Amino acid sequence: MIALKSKIEGKTVIFGNALKLFKEAGLDLGGGWEYDHGMFDTILYQREETTIYLRVPFQVVKGELDSSNTVIRFQTPFVIKHVMNIGLDEEDSPAMTVTGLEQFQAPQDPDAPIDRQREFAIDAQTKLDQITEDVMFAST
Repeated sequence: MIALKSKIEGKTVIFGNALKLFKEAGLDLGGGWEYDHGMFDTILYQREETTIYLRVPFQVVKGELDSSNTVIRFQTPFVIKHVMNIGLDEEDSPAMTVTGLEQFQAPQDPDAPIDRQREFAIDAQTKLDQITEDVMFAST
């Protein structure tokens, strides 16, 4: 994982405004969000089973994440590498597979070491800087 320095860290914004700005910049609300936290993310690099993401986590300060008026505070953005598990899942449950509940395997390494760290950090920082000023403008 590579932590990024950014002016966005610690900034408080309206979730609906941030969602719009991040979507316009190519970042989506990550699927693992909860009512009290989440993250925006995008793929920086993908090849075979390796994916490198830029992630911008946030905490909910006021409200719940299912409302566009919710207030969020950004945390430290980071770059992370996932190496997917290709092949048979030896820990899968036949019952879960048959019922369709076991669709995806856990990553082989959800925080793998990143080669070319400097290159990915620069790419991520550039993408982050593209939206920082707009997000800061939308601050509460």
